[in-house]
Amino acid sequence: MMPAVSILVPVYKVSNFIERCAHSLFQQTFDDIEYIFINDCTPDDSIEKLQKLIEQYPNRKDRIKIIHHEKNRGLAAARNTAIDNSTGQYLTVVDSDDYIELDMIELMYRKAEAEQADMVVCDIFVEHQNKTTILPSLLSNTKEEHFLDLLERRISKNLCSKLVRREIYALSENRVPEGLNFYEDQHVVYRLFFCADKIVKVHKALYHYVQYNPYSLTQKITSHLFDNYIQFWQLLDVFLKEKNIYDKYIDRIEYTKVLNKIDLLIQTDSYGLRKQYAWLFRDIEMKYFHKLYFGKKMMLFFTHNRMYILAHLTHKLIWLKK
Repeated sequence: MMPAVSILVPVYKVSNFIERCAHSLFQQTFDDIEYIFINDCTPDDSIEKLQKLIEQYPNRKDRIKIIHHEKNRGLAAARNTAIDNSTGQYLTVVDSDDYIELDMIELMYRKAEAEQADMVVCDIFVEHQNKTTILPSLLSNTKEEHFLDLLERRISKNLCSKLVRREIYALSENRVPEGLNFYEDQHVVYRLFFCADKIVKVHKALYHYVQYNPYSLTQKITSHLFDNYIQFWQLLDVFLKEKNIYDKYIDRIEYTKVLNKIDLLIQTDSYGLRKQYAWLFRDIEMKYFHKLYFGKKMMLFFTHNRMYILAHLTHKLIWLKK
């Protein structure tokens, strides 16, 4: 019999986090859950810890699958493997360094069933080392409005705070290309919001998004991240043009590209990366320079004029204010 919900969990270098994550999954107030863990050749003892912990939950044990990749293939491939091996009516992703409220699945599934929804979203707890903030999702009414909500960051682009009907999640156009290990959430979320006919919200923060895992991909700004950023926008441009929405919102799309680029320049402390990618999207960057905040203008000015020490100081000042 098809389980109500499949929870998909990629596992890689989360030894310090996997037990908290798994406890939050196995202690859910909702019973009809299938758990799919993907071991992406993690080099630490994450899987050993997970296997020991599973023994504490005999009522869940028969619903848990641990699938092993023969080599490390990255987050995108791990999530695709999890989808392929899941059977639930609804799917949701939980990153293995994060954790969820104990009633998250019950609240979101009941909402989906009551509203006959294709997707349910919730707010997010953002867990920093010394503080917790809440990232709300402000949900509009139409597909085009959802698109603008995503561009304007009124709704989270994190995949992990969404419960999605499997027929939509499993569509080939909603899969992540293997190797797109940064921006993979955004790649899927934009498409899911277009494919879902009805999206509803549970008005609570239910997902804990951990920001202090030193092995998290998002903690390391590399050339691969910049390359994934370029690939993400190339693929999204094609998708939006196919949906006949690109030309209508071209100014907002281009402005978001520029903001994304500046965010990467700000987050990296590598002179080499700033030099290598300084001229990316330069043609559209100048159109929106006047709209940028002062600190972002300074980052671009110093980078384009090869004043990398001043760009680095700007990076430090902007991050100190966060």
